[in-house]
Amino acid sequence: MNIYSQKQRWKYFLAIVALLIVIGTIWYASHIANKVQREERQKIKLWSQAIRKKAALVKLTNQSFSALAEKERENVKLWARAEKEFEKPLTDYGFALSIIQKNVDTIYTNDNIPLILTDQNDRFVSFVNVPIVEDLERKIKQAKINNQPNKASNYIVEKKKLIDSLIGEWSSINNPIEISYLESKRQRVYYSNSKEFYDLQYKRDSLIQSFNDDLANNTALVPVIFLNANSQELIATNYQTKNLNSSIAQMQQENDPIEIDLGGGNIGTIYYFESLTLKQLRYFPFVMLGVIGLFLVVAYLLFSTFRRAEQNQVWVGMAKETAHQLGTPLSSLMAWLEILKDKGIDENSISEMNKDIIRLETITERFSKIGASSKLEKLDVVQVVSSGVIYLKARISKKIKIVYINNDQSFFANINKALFEWVIENLIKNAVDAMHGEGELTLRFGEHDKNIFIDFIDTGKGVPSTKLKNVFEPGYTTKERGWGLGLSLAKRIIQEHHGGKIFIHGSEINKGTTFRIILPKA
Repeated sequence: MNIYSQKQRWKYFLAIVALLIVIGTIWYASHIANKVQREERQKIKLWSQAIRKKAALVKLTNQSFSALAEKERENVKLWARAEKEFEKPLTDYGFALSIIQKNVDTIYTNDNIPLILTDQNDRFVSFVNVPIVEDLERKIKQAKINNQPNKASNYIVEKKKLIDSLIGEWSSINNPIEISYLESKRQRVYYSNSKEFYDLQYKRDSLIQSFNDDLANNTALVPVIFLNANSQELIATNYQTKNLNSSIAQMQQENDPIEIDLGGGNIGTIYYFESLTLKQLRYFPFVMLGVIGLFLVVAYLLFSTFRRAEQNQVWVGMAKETAHQLGTPLSSLMAWLEILKDKGIDENSISEMNKDIIRLETITERFSKIGASSKLEKLDVVQVVSSGVIYLKARISKKIKIVYINNDQSFFANINKALFEWVIENLIKNAVDAMHGEGELTLRFGEHDKNIFIDFIDTGKGVPSTKLKNVFEPGYTTKERGWGLGLSLAKRIIQEHHGGKIFIHGSEINKGTTFRIILPKA
């Protein structure tokens, strides 16, 4: 079996194995990623359910808070309505307030709502459930009992300032309730919220803060952005971003947002990404295959360089050894030729033998030069090619017609004549073999930009498209007894010794092939 057929089969086999490895790796990684994604979505689902339950608790607390505030306001209104029962002028309202408070207590057992009653000019009348004012009144009474009028006066002034301050503060918390009596008279009730109200408010705020912290500190689950859907105000996030709107848009594309009712007409919206671990897992097989691929490419290039260097050493060594081995018998043949001349052998026979000996000398010279750096000369490639054709024309089939195109012009390049003639011989012999000794060989010369080119156009059997890359490889041949070194040698001479290119410019089955040589202009 041809070595290049084996090589091609091994290439296909290894390519299929590599493809299967890539497909298997990507499939398995995708399988794992999908499994992690399912688990992650389940976690998000459970997490969102927990968030919803906590949000429901926050909502319930808000509702209880609002209900308590409304109930306390209704109690104050009840207290005010009870006050209306006393639509008569009184010099002391303490008795009325005690009755009112007693009536309120029968309906609502919590007596912690602080109240201050004033006249229509906001002059203090009385109070209920204001311990600090009660304390000042006790101090005023005690000062009067102790006959300390200055001290009592100071306490009275302090009491007035305190009541004015409380009235101002409470009016910002709750609107005062006005009481009408004796038709033209009015009183105002200023009130704050009960201790129970503030305790519940503190618990509600703590619960909301805990809810927000659970979102903000959720670094182990997913990147989260929590917005107030009404005001688009950022409530909490564990995701650092410079462009919030852009991040939200990306999150919406990736996952559907979760809406949470926080009560009080406030809707919270949770946007989230897939976790970083899942994203890394998705890209991991491609990164891994890329690293492995890069390593293999570097390793292949490195070993190819070493292999090429070894081949060059072997090639140079064999070329020099061949030149050396041919040198000894060639010298003997030259001596025998002189002996034959002295014996009067036919001159024509001597002449042909001399040509062959010169040919052997040329071959020896080529082998010796291919193994060393070549000296290049500025020569007309048309003349060099023509001289090579003249030598071969007598040694190829008479049925081969050779046609020249543009051979009336001169195209100069820096070449080594001995080596370049070797390339010409190999290409012409290759064309003759492809035409089976019958056909037309066209030699076309031309130039393009800074290069000249020579085309060898035969009318042979052509080269299959699957074999175009192999024709210049050592050992590739279509002949039963061929070595497959001619075109490989030609490529080496043109590329390494002349800095040019040689390739198949075109080929059609049963129509012919065009080989092209490109050389830099001299």
